[in-house]
Order: sequence, then structure tokens, then C-alpha cells
Amino acid sequence: MTTPHTHDIPVTFSSAVKHFNPAWFAAIMGTAVVPLAISFVELPGTRIVAAIFFVLSIVMFFAALLPWVLRFIMHPTSAKADFNHPVVTNFYPTMPISLIVIALCFLKYPDLLCSVHASHVTAFVLWVLGTIGIYVMGFVVLLHVFRHKEINVGHANFGWYIPPVSKLLIPVAGFELAQIFPGSMEATFGISIISLGIGFFLFLFVGAAVYHRYIYHELPMSRLAATFFVGIAPTAIIAVALFKLMHLLHHQDVLGISAEVFTPIAKICILMNWGLAVWWFIMAVILIVFYMRTMKLPYALSWWAFTFPTGALCVSTGVAWKVTNFASVHWFYLAVVVFLLVVWCIVALRTAAGMLSRQIFKPAH
Repeated sequence: MTTPHTHDIPVTFSSAVKHFNPAWFAAIMGTAVVPLAISFVELPGTRIVAAIFFVLSIVMFFAALLPWVLRFIMHPTSAKADFNHPVVTNFYPTMPISLIVIALCFLKYPDLLCSVHASHVTAFVLWVLGTIGIYVMGFVVLLHVFRHKEINVGHANFGWYIPPVSKLLIPVAGFELAQIFPGSMEATFGISIISLGIGFFLFLFVGAAVYHRYIYHELPMSRLAATFFVGIAPTAIIAVALFKLMHLLHHQDVLGISAEVFTPIAKICILMNWGLAVWWFIMAVILIVFYMRTMKLPYALSWWAFTFPTGALCVSTGVAWKVTNFASVHWFYLAVVVFLLVVWCIVALRTAAGMLSRQIFKPAH
């Protein structure tokens, strides 16, 4: 008996749920980061554009949450199989990560959808849920990876950054929430600074392993080419976290740390981390051009990896501009924002085409 080709498999609601790809939440991350990325653009229409992407990300989240949950209920075997996949498993934490990114939108635009207080409370709840989810998913994914007997060097790609480095996003919102809700300072600051440490060191550990793969093994298949952009995110996020910590210390007494002493050190560290993110962005673009010239670059949900890391670079560049006031940094920020918006439109259109043809709801692996 022959197995039907993937393109010949009829798509039903049950089959779509069964083959639901965890990478769908990367699309939500890539959409929710746009309002944050354009927040340094001083134009009248910025808030309107931010509102569109903000609302769209919330709608996308709930639309993806239903099949994500139903898959564990209706097709638990398929859901568990993805945890044992050396590539797909790393995209599971994108669900709680998207909660943190949406929380950041509530903090950045507190009066856009509801009252300021309601936005702050919503952001706090989303941060708590996202933080718990990030740690739970991180442990589950890493335990599966550590126990996996068939993972080899060829499986490594920068998508491996997602579970361990996701901790870096926790302090970006946590430091700001510590300022807004001083009564919960011990929890918000404590969890945030611990997460910053965990994310930083895991970034070094995982980065070394993946970098080893790129040097001593052939490049990943073209479907995974976009994951190289994920390498932009860690240091870009660290730069933003340091900026938030710097502001927290100016408004709250934390462990007796002097804001005047910390600020110049923080500025240097922000620029150092931002610099690596910029270098990685240029390297990623060069690598994608290489893929396009030497082999095909077929659309896959992994293309959404182009968006969130670029958005993180936009935010970190805006932060670098604020701490330096350099015109050159501002111009680079505007260029990267344009790049982000163009790439988001391309990926969104390709995703919509895949949804209309229903090919995107079929097995990806």
C-alpha cells in the first residue's frame, strides 16, 4: 500500500489540528514586535500603525491558541512527537514568549486599547503567565533534547536559541513592571535578574554548540535558513533589558545600587550588545543572499524567524540611539524599521497564500 503524497492529503479541521505547527506562534511574536519596533518613529501615523499590529497580534494569538490546545487533547501522540523532533521542539516556547511580547505592547501603549491601569494589570498577568510558560516549556524541551539519542551536529541551527534564550525577554517586561508595581518588587526584580543571568549564560553555551555546527558541518537545509536571524535576538534583547534596568534604578532603590554609577556602565554594555546584534544582522542578510543565489529558498513557517529578531534589533537600535543621540544610529534605526515592515509584509502574504491553498495546514515534516 502506497502512502499518499503530502500535497494529496485532504485538509480537515481534525487534520489541521493534528499537524498544527508550533512555529505559528513565531508569527505572533513577529507581529506583536512591530508596535515596539516603530515606537521610536516620530510620525503622526505611528500610533495608528501600532494599534493595527497590536490588535492583529492579539487576534492571531487566540486564533492559534485553540488548535494548539486542541492538539494536546485530540492528537496527543502528534503533539508529543514534536517534542522529540530535534528542530520543531524548539518552537514550542514561542507560545509563552508571545505572551511576554504582547505584555510589552500593553506597557508601551497603555492607553491604546483600555485604561492605563487596566493595561498595566493585563501586562502583569501576561508576564506572569508567560514567565511560567517559558520556564516550563524550557525544562520540557531541554529534557527531551538531553534524552534524545539520535540528535547529531547536522540538526543544530539557531532555532535552538529559542528555549534557553527566551529567559532574556522576562526582564525586559519585568524591570518595567517592578517600577510600576513597587509592592511586587522582590518578585518582579528577583525573577527578572535571575532570568537575565540564566538567559545570558545559556546564550553562550548554546551559541557555541550551534556555531560549531556552522563551521564543521554543511549549512542547514534552505527551509531553516531563516533561523540564522534568531542569532540577532539575544544581544539585542540584552541591550533593551539593560536600558530598562537603568531606568528602574533611576526611579527605585534596588539593592542600594547607584543609578549614577550604573548608568555609564550600562550605556557601554548596551552599545556592545547592540553592536553584535548589528553585525549578526548584516551577516544574516549576506547568508540569506547566498542561499537565494545558490539554492532555492522555499516558503516555510520558519520564515517568521525573519521578523521578531529584526524587530528586536529595531528596539535595541532605538535604545542605542536614545543613550548616544548619534544621528548615524538614528538613520540605521529607520533603515531597519523599513526592512522589518517590508519583510513582515512579504512573509505575511506568503503565509496567507499558504492558508488559502491549505498547504500550510499539511504535515511539514
